[in-house]
Amino acid sequence: MKILIITQKYDKNDSNLGAFVGWWDKLAEKIEKVYVLALEKRSEPTRSNIKVLSMGKENGVGFFGKFFGFYQGLLKTIGKTDAILVHMVPKYVILAAPIALIFRKPIYLWYTGVAAQKQLKFSVIFCQKVFTAHEAAMRVNTPKRIVTGHGIDTNKFKIENLKFKIFDKITILSVGRITPSKGHDLVIKAIADLIKAGYDINLKIVGDVIQKHHQKYADFLKKLAVDSGAGTHVKFTGAVLYEKMPEYFTGTEIIINAVPFFGGLDKVVLEAMASSVVPLTSNNAFLSVFPKDFAPQLVFKENNLEDLKNKLKNVLDKKLYSDESLRYELRNVIIKNHNLDNLIIRIIKEMS
Repeated sequence: MKILIITQKYDKNDSNLGAFVGWWDKLAEKIEKVYVLALEKRSEPTRSNIKVLSMGKENGVGFFGKFFGFYQGLLKTIGKTDAILVHMVPKYVILAAPIALIFRKPIYLWYTGVAAQKQLKFSVIFCQKVFTAHEAAMRVNTPKRIVTGHGIDTNKFKIENLKFKIFDKITILSVGRITPSKGHDLVIKAIADLIKAGYDINLKIVGDVIQKHHQKYADFLKKLAVDSGAGTHVKFTGAVLYEKMPEYFTGTEIIINAVPFFGGLDKVVLEAMASSVVPLTSNNAFLSVFPKDFAPQLVFKENNLEDLKNKLKNVLDKKLYSDESLRYELRNVIIKNHNLDNLIIRIIKEMS
């Protein structure tokens, strides 16, 4: 089998999209050839049977340049492939559909998101199947939807030592680009209130400003940390290379994901689970993902400071972060339901 992947970015170091370079490597292990057509190319492939083409964003091309790059790359590769797999961008399905129809190549889509926007609904018409991590992550009700679980590299994200190490202070992570939608301010407020209540905890905010207009929010977060009295306990790490994230999980006990909606499974929470870091999230979709006996304790109401504080105090007071049984269960959920190897095998099977 030979497959063309159409995606946003090919960059092994990208803090958000770097994970998917590993997906294409894993896919290339199991099929003859992988072509990747990326909006932006920042890395070279390490496998000989992967070829990466770019639409030109890294060279600063404008709209028409990217448009030309898309169809140039598509026409160069489509005749050499058996199928097209579009990653996350429904627009690419719509743009590729006329050419795919002429060449009689089926289109598949991987999508995890929070809204069933018109573009997604329209793109489904042209797809053979749509792969997604969870029913809530692809909200178009169609028989084409295939729930596969997510793809977490459990060799990269792992438990270094199942026996819990005692640290001087509990470290908590909040991971995601610096934007109001990630809820970092809610996490800072919760941490500040618990510090005032006598808890010895530190917070690391991992992420950077991607869009310039969010710089004001970044400045607000730093001021909030100081004004709330948590300044010395809060560290802003900036962007972290994807390859470095396992190191952050190794030195962390708890991760808080305060994204205020019900929807796609945030892969950073799943990566943390694979690393046996105890998660707290406001995403109700995780109620069916977390170990059943613990799930209600690990999901808080969205945008609800008091509920977050109560759930965090519960984790701290019960020392759930050092519960070896829970840590094993968290990782086992990922191995069983969200394992990269299983995902790639399932996608190949469905495409075959």
